Amino acid sequence: MHTKHPVFLYSILMVHWGYIVRQPGATAAQAAYILPPPTTIVGAYGNPLARLLGIPDYIGPREKTNLPVQNKYMDCLVRATLAAGAGLIPSPRLSVGAVTYEEPSRIMGTPYKGGGDYQKAVKQPIYVSATTLLPVQAVGATSAPGALLATGWLVDADMLASCIGKRISLEDFEAAAWSVYRLGSREGLVHTVKAGVVETKDLDRPEGWFKSILYQDRFCVNIRRGKFAKVTMIGYDYKEREFFVPCGEASGINILLPPTRSVTYRILPGCKASGTRVELAGSRIDFYLAYRG
Repeated sequence: MHTKHPVFLYSILMVHWGYIVRQPGATAAQAAYILPPPTTIVGAYGNPLARLLGIPDYIGPREKTNLPVQNKYMDCLVRATLAAGAGLIPSPRLSVGAVTYEEPSRIMGTPYKGGGDYQKAVKQPIYVSATTLLPVQAVGATSAPGALLATGWLVDADMLASCIGKRISLEDFEAAAWSVYRLGSREGLVHTVKAGVVETKDLDRPEGWFKSILYQDRFCVNIRRGKFAKVTMIGYDYKEREFFVPCGEASGINILLPPTRSVTYRILPGCKASGTRVELAGSRIDFYLAYRG
């Protein structure tokens, strides 16, 4: 039986303008996620980690799985992930939330056109064919300029090292946590305010509760106390599920305000929780994630 070696990476990120993370397989007209889903968090840490370890874009064919990933490295990241999450935190100076919106933009429409439509369009004058080949659609995005975002990734370090065939030290993980620079596609730029890594142990509390600023998989927790929103996203295994997201008053489907304090969760049977506490501007922030164990 494989013995897990859980390592928890955490970061506090300041968002420059926002980010774009849409539902996989959806059209450009679909709204964006209000927070980066677990898959985006895994990729945000995995990208700098690959650069630090000198991993090329291609490290061999991935194993046959049901995961819709493009390469073996991402497959390894997902397989080794125990949990991943994010959440807004209030800034000591200015509390900024996130809002999803859609703005008109031209997209490349040729991949979605059938043979007859495409042939007809290319034979027409450009001022006629432009609306077919480069149509205008509402593109979803999330605006959060200056928002502080807490992110966490709980990963089985030994499983990841074995899968990619490289030794990974705690220093490598910590450097990756400090090197997160992008969320999602396009220009979802961020800069790191604080980051770190800890070798964690599962919480051992008879009452089975914990506090966290990060969203949690509804499968693993119930809410004991705190303001939250229910948001449907894809999990790190690319399966759609509902998450409990800590939030402030007046939050809704398309707008999320930072919570004033962590939400208290109760762990459900079959799940565990792990993480750490982080100091920021004299306050302690709970970075814990529940996972199926």
